[in-house]
Amino acid sequence: MYTGEPSSGKEFYKLLLGSQEFCAELGRVTLAASQLEAELILLLKRKGVTHKVDGLTLGRLVRSARAHGALDQKMLAALQELCGQRNYLTHNIYALFIELISETILARSNLIDTDVEIYIERARQLRENLLGIAAIMEEQ
Repeated sequence: MYTGEPSSGKEFYKLLLGSQEFCAELGRVTLAASQLEAELILLLKRKGVTHKVDGLTLGRLVRSARAHGALDQKMLAALQELCGQRNYLTHNIYALFIELISETILARSNLIDTDVEIYIERARQLRENLLGIAAIMEEQ
C-alpha cells in the first residue's frame, strides 16, 4: 500500500484516515482513555474526594487530583503528559496537518507515506501507557 512517496498536509491526513490499522488504534486509545478516566474517578472517590467528579474529562480529573492531594507529583506529571498526548492525537490531528497548530508531539514535515506506520506505533504506545496507568489507579 505504501511506496515511500513524500506526503504532507491533507494528503497525509487522508492516508491516516484511510488506514484501518491507524483508525482502529485511535479507537483503542479512546477506549483506554475512558478506562483511565473511570479508574481515576474511582480512585478519587476512594480517597474521599467528595465534590462531583463523575463525568469530568481527564484533564479536569487530573486537576481535581492535584487540588485534593490525591496523587503524588510523579503520578500527576505522568497523567498530565498522557492527557496532553491523548488530546493532541484525538483533538488536533487534522489541525496539525492544515498548520492550524504547531508541530510538537507528532511530525507533519518531511513525511513519507510509510510514516503512517510511525503514527500507528505512537497511538499503540499511547494506548499501552493509558492502560498501564489505569491499572495502577485500579490497584491504589
